[in-house]
Amino acid sequence: MPEDAERLFKFAEAEVWRRGDRYFVRYDAGGHLAVMREDEVSKAEAEKAARGRDELTSLLWAIQGRLTASGEDPYRSNLPSG
Repeated sequence: MPEDAERLFKFAEAEVWRRGDRYFVRYDAGGHLAVMREDEVSKAEAEKAARGRDELTSLLWAIQGRLTASGEDPYRSNLPSG
């Protein structure tokens, strides 16, 4: 993560981060194998997800739905390898 990044919340393999005025969720989207993703979310979504596991889980489902609707594979990493 860049130096200006601040982790707001962590639960298991999911983290909510703020970088400047942008918010991101970094999480394991894989099933049998670890597949890490990082997707941008709104400030309101980030704050809600930081309230607890249930809210975070709801956000991850919403992100997967948005990705699928846009034609992107929600189970493929979007992070640089290496």
